[in-house]
Amino acid sequence: MILRNLGLDSSTRIAFQSHAHTDHFVSGEVIYATRATKFLSHLRKGGFYKEIEFGKTFYLDDYRAKLYPAGHMLGSAGIKLWLDTGTVFYTGDTKWFKLRTAEKSRFPRADFLIIEATFGVPAFTFPSPREAEKKMIAFVEEALDRGQRPTLYVNQMGKAQEVMKILDVHGYTVRPSREMLKVARVYTKFGVEFGNVDANGDVVLRSYRSPKVENSLSPWELTVSGFGRLKLSNHADFWELIRIVERVKPERVFTVYGFAGEFARILRGLGYPAEAVEPNAVLEL
Repeated sequence: MILRNLGLDSSTRIAFQSHAHTDHFVSGEVIYATRATKFLSHLRKGGFYKEIEFGKTFYLDDYRAKLYPAGHMLGSAGIKLWLDTGTVFYTGDTKWFKLRTAEKSRFPRADFLIIEATFGVPAFTFPSPREAEKKMIAFVEEALDRGQRPTLYVNQMGKAQEVMKILDVHGYTVRPSREMLKVARVYTKFGVEFGNVDANGDVVLRSYRSPKVENSLSPWELTVSGFGRLKLSNHADFWELIRIVERVKPERVFTVYGFAGEFARILRGLGYPAEAVEPNAVLEL
């Protein structure tokens, strides 16, 4: 998204990067992001990052700005901009409910809202993170009781560390991939500790990009994703997205990613002027 020549998760001379997942990587002369996003991004790419603290006012080119925790993963942020036409809040990928390894999200009032719609239809209604956590632990316990080693398929950055922390809290050791461990070391720098890594761990963690697909998994293998069998998602589900819109109270909404068109139509039915936009669109307000 490009707004007033500023890149919001898009590559421009001056860009904002909301978090460290590769599909949100940007390039530019200066990339504004949180310190955690900078450290995590540098595991996979270079670039000059300007570190910004949550809640601290700064200037993005000529415009006043402030970052708010997005709750999607460690360091993920939404950004509020003060323009001459009003205030704009861009959520990036976001989560209403608190996860164990991400900062609690915050959503300020704004005249215009740009919101992700990855799960922007009512079919995507997830259990709360704590309810999903209980289901995951029940799956692990049943597998171990039957003498099996459970395997969980997860995103290697963000979701893997969330699952590692959940298993740590419940007393289970884990055997993650090397990439997951590299990311976990960065999390540790920011105060998220993992005391359960073991070469012979109770639970094996593998990348969801592994060759196996959902319908070929054994009874002791499970995908952990909003699109998987266990709905532990670091994205907002449909009803969380609705709550975010209600909290921001925008005069106009722009939806992006996933079910952007469908979510915009639903919001219009609820009385919000809304339209879907492409991720790299040039947005005029």
